[in-house]
Amino acid sequence: MARAKLTALAVERAHRAGEPVLLSDGDGLYLRKQTRDGASWTLRYHFAGKPHWLTLGNYPDMPLAQARIEARQARVLLDKQQNPLAVRRAALAEERQKRLFKTLCEDWYRTEIQARGLKHPAVPRRYLDKYLLPKLGRFAADDITPADIARMLDEIKGRAPTAANDLLRFTRRIFAFGVRRRFVPSNPAADFSPRLDAGGIERPRSRALSSDELGQLFARTRETSNFGEENLLAIKLLLALCVRKAELLGARWEEFDLEGLSTSGAVWRLPAARTKTSEDLDIPLVSDVVRWFQRLRELAAGRDYVFPKRRRDRHERVPHVGVDTLNAALKRVKHDLPCGAQQNQSGFARQNEATRVSGLRARCGAASTGIARSEHRSSDTEVPSRGVWRGAVGPQGN
Repeated sequence: MARAKLTALAVERAHRAGEPVLLSDGDGLYLRKQTRDGASWTLRYHFAGKPHWLTLGNYPDMPLAQARIEARQARVLLDKQQNPLAVRRAALAEERQKRLFKTLCEDWYRTEIQARGLKHPAVPRRYLDKYLLPKLGRFAADDITPADIARMLDEIKGRAPTAANDLLRFTRRIFAFGVRRRFVPSNPAADFSPRLDAGGIERPRSRALSSDELGQLFARTRETSNFGEENLLAIKLLLALCVRKAELLGARWEEFDLEGLSTSGAVWRLPAARTKTSEDLDIPLVSDVVRWFQRLRELAAGRDYVFPKRRRDRHERVPHVGVDTLNAALKRVKHDLPCGAQQNQSGFARQNEATRVSGLRARCGAASTGIARSEHRSSDTEVPSRGVWRGAVGPQGN
């Protein structure tokens, strides 16, 4: 090893002189001064036949003795056939990965959603995969500003106001989690409100489909070549059974008795784990509904779910058709139906079972109080029996 040529005093004098200079300390270590006020320690070395300059630190923050230690550590890597510059870049990339908003989102989902066993973890997962990760996931969490969040909300609040409100709530929760875990210093979404910054005040939908409109909707779906038989059957079943989309699309064949082997005839036994009220429900099935399910069983071709996943999902969120699938299919239908106030065609597509069930009640002549779930108790015991689905079934012959 060559003898060191620099001293702490020589380095200080060169730095004070203010002239550009390149001073060698031996073994590739240099003090490089290119501006009047700035100086840095650099190590010159060869790797794979190419010259490299590695900045070790700035002078006077890093004194001569520390620069020699850093240079020695870099030469140890060279002895191991490792490029010090590549090692540093990999370390920086790993550290940046730890600070990404994507990492914060996944930590939050794993800790606050999965670990707590929430009933519908797919809902926040959908907002992560559809909005937050594509828009902000690649940025460092502490670099995200209120302006970034405002731009994300502005992109969707006009076409999906309810989704914008939910997105804001999830964003605030994620950053609040990050503040508690010392991942970020502050919550950039803390001062946002749904009323002022997202989708506004949410009001119940009053739009209902009439009997004629239901017929027009079915006619238009049949005329839409790429709508799909499974989607059409799903809409029929939502109208006929008045269940929630997630309950229907997540149904497994083991929940059904289509042959009517039980005393109550053909029935769908919806387990408590998948109902909003956490109660078991028995849903009677009339002949038309049984026929639709039998067709779906043919299309399922032996798979476990009534609506099995149709294509590979890179996020592997659910093993069945997602809840957004029907909305996307309805957007392709030119139904020419008037929408509710401040709603466009895609707004109609978002009028899920609330609107469709209202239209069904009008067509089936059900009581204005609606089709309700009720719990029946046995006359000789205090233990409640399974919930029973009470009310009309769907329109015949569509």
